[in-house]
Amino acid sequence: MSDKDRRREEKERLWNEVLGRKRAYENEGNVDDIQLSVEEHAKQSSETIKSASDAMDELNRILKKQQKDLEALSNEMKKDNRVDPALMDMDQLEKDLQMDFGLKQEAAAKPAPAETAAKAKGPEQSDFEYALNEVNKAVVGQSEAVRQLITAFRRPFVMGERPGKPKNVIIVTGPAGSGKHLAIARAARALYEKQVFISDTVYTIDMSRYTSGSQEQIFLQDLYEAISGKGSVICFEHFESGFPAFLRMVNSLAVEGSVVLSKRYVLTKGVLVENQTGLVKDAVDSLSAEGKYLVFVTTEKTSKVQDAFGASFMYHVLDTVVFTKLDEESVRIIIDREAEEMEKKAAANLKRKIEVTPEIKDWVAAHYDKTQGADAIHSLFYDFYVSLSEMILSFKADEAQPLTLIVRDDVPYAVCGESEVRLSRSKNSEEEIAAVNAELDQIVGLDMVKSYIRSLQSHIAVQQKRREQGMKTAEVSKHMIFTGNPGTGKTTIARLISRYMKAIGALSQGQLVEVTRADLVAQYVGQTAPLTMSVIKSAIGGVLFIDEAYSLYRGKDDSFGLEAIDTLVKAMEDNREDLIVILAGYKKEMAGFLEANSGLKSRFPNLINFDDYTGLELRKIAEIQAKSKGYVIDEGALEDLEKYFDEVQSINSAEAGNGRLARNVVEDAILRQSERLINNPDADMSQLLKSDFDFTVKVKPPVKKESLTLEDMMKSLQNN
Repeated sequence: MSDKDRRREEKERLWNEVLGRKRAYENEGNVDDIQLSVEEHAKQSSETIKSASDAMDELNRILKKQQKDLEALSNEMKKDNRVDPALMDMDQLEKDLQMDFGLKQEAAAKPAPAETAAKAKGPEQSDFEYALNEVNKAVVGQSEAVRQLITAFRRPFVMGERPGKPKNVIIVTGPAGSGKHLAIARAARALYEKQVFISDTVYTIDMSRYTSGSQEQIFLQDLYEAISGKGSVICFEHFESGFPAFLRMVNSLAVEGSVVLSKRYVLTKGVLVENQTGLVKDAVDSLSAEGKYLVFVTTEKTSKVQDAFGASFMYHVLDTVVFTKLDEESVRIIIDREAEEMEKKAAANLKRKIEVTPEIKDWVAAHYDKTQGADAIHSLFYDFYVSLSEMILSFKADEAQPLTLIVRDDVPYAVCGESEVRLSRSKNSEEEIAAVNAELDQIVGLDMVKSYIRSLQSHIAVQQKRREQGMKTAEVSKHMIFTGNPGTGKTTIARLISRYMKAIGALSQGQLVEVTRADLVAQYVGQTAPLTMSVIKSAIGGVLFIDEAYSLYRGKDDSFGLEAIDTLVKAMEDNREDLIVILAGYKKEMAGFLEANSGLKSRFPNLINFDDYTGLELRKIAEIQAKSKGYVIDEGALEDLEKYFDEVQSINSAEAGNGRLARNVVEDAILRQSERLINNPDADMSQLLKSDFDFTVKVKPPVKKESLTLEDMMKSLQNN
């Protein structure tokens, strides 16, 4: 064999040993004219290089030693259009490797830019100083908390990271609307801009969304997405009310750095799916939080965090960031920013110049919800902007004139020439309280119920003042039990309570969610808790009214009903400051229901009984019903109507329907009046006469259920 043939064979052997296979586009032509020097020890190497990185190192070493030959022969190879692996320069080799094997040459093979080289040594202190300044620009009045947050993000770069562990475990606590989430988001963005983080994404996992074991796959999918994503920060919220099994997983991530899953999962198109087919390649049986910041955000004290996760968790928390309630100066700065932002938005979108006067800013400072902080201020200005857009859409604003925002009689308005529009989209608290009181006054009877509702206002007002002055508050349970027969006004009063509590600041929303057992209890195992929680979530901020609540418990074997009750009790505790639950039903059945569950009994100290209406009260209700429909009951019919109601109520008030009885009687009289008017067209069409009413008593006395005697039971057994 000639020297040329040996060199040719050696080059092919070297390429096959290094990369393990032939190049897809290798030139098969004759390369006899190529002269190449290869060191003897490279020819004698018997060790096969397996990995792509080792292959690159070996090729780099050999190619450097052949540089002289490559330079001498490069022109000849260009003329012949032939390619040989030993003749490539490093740039060409990188392109070929990328094309053939999807491998990219390591950056170390090329000179790195100065900035990239500096980053390889770790972030500089100036990077975190930049983040500190950026966050302070966005978050008002929280300079100390911002400093603590940036310190928490910097800590692992100073102390060093532990293999397999999170970068840091951080608690961020403070009132709602104090800027916690904004600070975290802006810090992540600033550190991303300085290339400390590879992404500015902040993942947020709301633990209150996962309420039962049946949602395990959903929870794990969300957790996997956060852990496997590029973002460095994972925030956990509402963990105080999280499902215990999922809290243990999160606790394991913080303490151990990973969590072993109880089932084996596999990735299908990026979705984590439980494996049903035995052993599979690339199965997922654990999750690791290595390299992530785990941030636990709460409005509660740190003691609540320990209640949720335990002392071992707290030991691994290296930083606690405390946000404080906004002071007056901070509130003013936020109001000025919101006003400036609204003026810019109006100019850009509404094409109008608006002037936010100082009195408007003072009004906002006095009326925003202090418990919601900056979020409440933003909501008020959003209401202003919506009202301004309505004014323009309805052509009530002259295009040539600016819009001026003013306050009149403690109500904000936008004025444009002769036109004006109210800026507040909802009634203020004083107006709403007055409206509810007016409706209470119109309700017939229920004097004790009205007195109780109004007594709450004084207590809540005093507690609010104590809270504003930094004093301890004595919160009382506002959950209630309404007992009484149908038609006694329980639902009507519940609706007024929801509005009243919103007006006096005891609730944030004031909606009434009315449900029964069918809305809370599912038909299949594992579905009741999520169903109950979804209903409860829709009621947070308002009143959850459960009619015929005793039907939730049908005995010890009613596992679905018991699951609904347990979920309800826990949710009441977790949301006690912004949720009122009212249980309604018959007195006797409700008493048995509460005895069956002592946990419920202790949580409902306010028992309100709705007495049956008297004949006089039903007569007044009938007059109100008739008036609302455009009719008047003739005075000659009132006395007989009252006597009729008295008689019916004395026989069986539960079956008669109380207030519904009065409504039914009036509607029946209207139908009978129509027949009368057909025969007498000239009669007053708005008047209900005595002859229009049917005073026939149709109810029957209630059937008394007597318990069987021992003799009766013996006879029954003998007959069977």
